[in-house]
Amino acid sequence: MDRYLIWLTSIKNIGSVRVKKLLEHFGSAEGVWEARAEELIKVKGISKEISQSIINSKNEEKIDYHIRNLEKLGIYTVDINSVLYPALLKEIYNPPYLLYAKGNINILKTRCIAVVGSRNASHYGRKVAFRLAGQLAKRGITVVSGFARGIDSYAHKGALAVGGDTIAVLGNGLDVIYPRENYSLMKEMNENGLLLSEYPPGTSPLRGNFPARNRLISGLTYGVIVVEASERSGALITADFALEQDREVFAVPGNINSPTSVGTNRLIKQGAKIVNCIEDILEELPMLNECRKTAAAKVNKNQKERTDGKVLSLIGAQPVHIEMLIQESGMKISELNACLSQLEIEGCIEKLPGNYYVLKD
Repeated sequence: MDRYLIWLTSIKNIGSVRVKKLLEHFGSAEGVWEARAEELIKVKGISKEISQSIINSKNEEKIDYHIRNLEKLGIYTVDINSVLYPALLKEIYNPPYLLYAKGNINILKTRCIAVVGSRNASHYGRKVAFRLAGQLAKRGITVVSGFARGIDSYAHKGALAVGGDTIAVLGNGLDVIYPRENYSLMKEMNENGLLLSEYPPGTSPLRGNFPARNRLISGLTYGVIVVEASERSGALITADFALEQDREVFAVPGNINSPTSVGTNRLIKQGAKIVNCIEDILEELPMLNECRKTAAAKVNKNQKERTDGKVLSLIGAQPVHIEMLIQESGMKISELNACLSQLEIEGCIEKLPGNYYVLKD
């Protein structure tokens, strides 16, 4: 763990481009730490204000506290020279020099594809994201997304439901739950997936963080699948980054009358590959065919029906919280989330704000 790299990358408004220039000029993060203000301003892009900000941030005790906090939270750091740092991510224009990771860190070495889309997803979009992610994960392909409500969340849930790997790239610190409704999903990702961020713990989900986050979603992967996107969806920013990074862009065709399909249909018009099934993806990305098939969680039909019935019996006309469902069902959170997602897709139940569920009329 490079304590000075942790310090340097956590300086407010420093950015990965300036970090790169500083490291190239001084040779190491420790070299930046030892530099005087008059030496710092000789680096292109380092103004007097930024130079002073770097000088003022030097505090060994704060670095020690930050490292202890990482250990307490169970967060790993992966610097750009680590064997665990994803090779594809190194290729992009401005890769982060330090990643924060929580969960199964070995997932960083797997082959990935992104599944992204609208926060205000339609029933069709949620269903497609869940099933497509599950089918990809069954093939041993890691599903990457942004942990937002809507398509992103259903992509993560779809991969987890079959025992596959998934990476959530956050636009905030890994100790910050955002959106709040994904509390149970975050717990499951900690246990069975991987949470990833370039932002240190405590960083709030500021609007400006998310476009930068999107470059990592595409940078980690061989391609980006946009399931649904409105005219100004952030998923289109991810698609633009994918093109800049020489990644494949795929889009799921949607209803021409639906606002959530305007962006995806436009991508197809502009040359994105149409996705009707996962074979459309594997034909374009043959390297993903080499992924070994994972031992997916297989449940026979009768057992599934018993599980669904058990969960449905606990949900009525009055909203019930997920914590109550965990207690009453005796199920693991991963199993319960998969069951709830499937029941929601099938139109049996509805998810309400605050992780409450209710039977649909």
